[in-house]
Amino acid sequence: MKQENRFVAQLFHFLAPFVDMSKDLFICVDGGAAKHHAGQDGAALLDPNVPDLWFSLVGKEVPIGIEAKVVEDNSISVRRGQLQAWKTGGGGAYQPKFWVATNRELSEFYCWHHVDIRRRLDDSKSGVDNIKLSLSKYAPAHRGCNLAELALFILTNASAST
Repeated sequence: MKQENRFVAQLFHFLAPFVDMSKDLFICVDGGAAKHHAGQDGAALLDPNVPDLWFSLVGKEVPIGIEAKVVEDNSISVRRGQLQAWKTGGGGAYQPKFWVATNRELSEFYCWHHVDIRRRLDDSKSGVDNIKLSLSKYAPAHRGCNLAELALFILTNASAST
């Protein structure tokens, strides 16, 4: 988790100048806290399954969700709640637009559009709390060794439909 949080913070550093700070902004919302508070009267969160980054770009009305993962053995770990909320027909209020990943060393970076990862979520029949999903058959839309390039990919593809 520590590397994932570091990855999210470093990615947000590049995206922050383009974020509309007058709109909802959620960064790495703690899963336990989100589950406890989401949907309560006066709560900022409607649903506990929030991508690691949730924000609106300046001049855009539709928010963007980015789910971040650390890739190990070409696989990522997904919580059961995320899988249920974000698969086809899932009722999650905060659907990610992008899935990003890095290796443990934070030297390789990947990005998938949610529509591509959704197919992988739909294929999973696992009922355990933490589900390991292989991405070997799901080529990333972006792959590189520079975090600024990953941020630029996200910014240039943010208006594309999901």
